[in-house]
Amino acid sequence: MKNQYVGDIGDYGKFGLLRFLANHDIMIGVNWYLTENDRRTDGEIRKYLNDGKENGEKCYDADLFEKLKPIAEKKKDERNIIDVETNEIIPNAVFFNEPLKVPEEYRTRWYRRSMDALSDADLVFADPDNGFLVSCKNLYRPNGIKYASIAELKEYYDRGQDVVCYCHKGRRKDDDWNAQLEAFNYNVGHNAKTFVLTFHRGTQRSFVFAIHPEREKLYNDLLVAFIHTKWGTHKVTGKRIPFTLDKTPANSD
Repeated sequence: MKNQYVGDIGDYGKFGLLRFLANHDIMIGVNWYLTENDRRTDGEIRKYLNDGKENGEKCYDADLFEKLKPIAEKKKDERNIIDVETNEIIPNAVFFNEPLKVPEEYRTRWYRRSMDALSDADLVFADPDNGFLVSCKNLYRPNGIKYASIAELKEYYDRGQDVVCYCHKGRRKDDDWNAQLEAFNYNVGHNAKTFVLTFHRGTQRSFVFAIHPEREKLYNDLLVAFIHTKWGTHKVTGKRIPFTLDKTPANSD
């Protein structure tokens, strides 16, 4: 996550999902995996903010739309995740907003501080720029800060928390994507139940859940209920339905 991304169309979908879970008594812990702004134009899909129609983009979550709009309309260098934290965008959540830096020794200490900050959460949401790495061999290179590691996600899971990680799905072929999900499932928690929601606005991105078996039914029911809201049923003219609950080959016997 970068401050410059705050309030783009991807954030709108992300917060829509997390708000739904939070409003059903799931305490969310957010590790932003915060990285420095850059000069790229990522995070600038904001035309949805001009659609105030009740049957347009606003209809997915009108309260979220109104709260996010003034935050999202700020200039690039004025946007800040603190505005999300302090404006009840995700109700009753806890946050870890320390920037992530490259050196291994820094990242190790950074991660330990995140464990402390998010210890009370039911569900830890990891929000790296690009997704997760199965292998740690590239984790401490410059681009490694754009990823969560499987080992980090596993530590949250192993202490009893459920986990969801943002993943930039991009243009991966189905076989490559399925292999990534299988690796996630096996390495985060061999007994974990995997759910995948994909958001189809702007760049295609997915939210990959690792859920403890005893809470599989709870999350299955919640995610099915979520995609029966307008987030999963309403189609703006000329656009796909925003969220889909994907099949998860990682759970296949």
